[in-house]
Amino acid sequence: MTHPTIRPAGLPDVAVLVALIGGFRDHLAALTPTDADIRNHLPDSLRDPGIEFCCAWLDHEAAGYTQTRFLTSVWAGGIEAHLEDLFVVVAARRRAVGRGLLRHALARAAARGARRFSLNTNEGNTAAQSLYRSEGLSPHSHALYPGGREVLWVREMPP
Repeated sequence: MTHPTIRPAGLPDVAVLVALIGGFRDHLAALTPTDADIRNHLPDSLRDPGIEFCCAWLDHEAAGYTQTRFLTSVWAGGIEAHLEDLFVVVAARRRAVGRGLLRHALARAAARGARRFSLNTNEGNTAAQSLYRSEGLSPHSHALYPGGREVLWVREMPP
């Protein structure tokens, strides 16, 4: 079996990332961001030192990507890495691409001195949960705040 090649993405990878992020959006059945939104905002994200995108390649084809955000956090006692996206295209699933991307994100976080690595996933995504547990992550939402689940509140802000 061919192993994925994983590397940080840069401005030359915009077209590939637009397709991968659009694929993730479609997988989630979300309406936004549009491909135009992704194309317009991705270069700024790629230049932001607090965000890192990495791409996985399998047989010279883009197979998946991660987006990790790095921030200094008093709650983590230093740098915290939050894996915002991990997506593998359907044709590359069950070929160790997701595991490779996760391990790469963990290694990049360690190299940047992160004291905590976190991510969110759908509670019904048992395959992802199994992967995360096998790589040493554990769920914390149930115990984060006594008396109830953590709730994400959102307000969209006008441009």
